[in-house]
Amino acid sequence: MNNSELVNNSSSTIDQPTITNGIKITEFSRRIADQSILYQIIRYPDRCLFIWIGTTSCDISNLAMTMPKLSSSSSSNEFLGTTLFGTDFYEQSLSLSKKVARRLGGQKQVFVSLNLPNDSDNEMLLGEIEQGLFEHIRQNEQVY
Repeated sequence: MNNSELVNNSSSTIDQPTITNGIKITEFSRRIADQSILYQIIRYPDRCLFIWIGTTSCDISNLAMTMPKLSSSSSSNEFLGTTLFGTDFYEQSLSLSKKVARRLGGQKQVFVSLNLPNDSDNEMLLGEIEQGLFEHIRQNEQVY
């Protein structure tokens, strides 16, 4: 069975009004491998980005953070990252936070929390989740 047969993507986006000091929240969902995957992105202007990805259980089992490495060279494209807490999917959260930081030019701290069931085909699911996130970033680049 190929990937397109396994995945039925549907997206809906809810852009919330600015809360305070320019903070914005975006929520959307995708149907991936018969699971509803929820995305919540909180954007703090010029400071950081918080990305929560999970299922309807809405828990937070891990959190990773990546930030640009301070250096004397202004052309440095190096990042520092760490897992702040959690054990499930901590490596994937850290990897995704680094990819998002690179994609956005390394100007902000990026926090990522992946909260997925352990009983699924995680390799395929993670790839589709990542694809959905980067598609959203590409389509809404002006707000990131």
